[in-house]
Amino acid sequence: MADGSAVRWTEGQTGRRTFFVEAARGGDVLLRVLGPFAVQGAEIAEMTATQGGGGVSIRLEVAGLSQARAEHLAERLRALAAVTGVALGWRATA
Repeated sequence: MADGSAVRWTEGQTGRRTFFVEAARGGDVLLRVLGPFAVQGAEIAEMTATQGGGGVSIRLEVAGLSQARAEHLAERLRALAAVTGVALGWRATA
């Protein structure tokens, strides 16, 4: 924001959780990363995956998740053997 104040997310706001996942390259890595989202019944609104070097970068935008569920999913992703890093963000939607 222009005044330097932080933007806070609240449960009432419309938005999407954004997951940034780095993983080792492998034939089934995308399926392994998507598995926890399916188990939680998460609605994936957008997804991009790119291969580079020795790994895969995956970006997922997920609608309808609370902060607690998003953090739980991030922890589940971090526990996967092929995953080397996970970051979690939030994007407001109009």
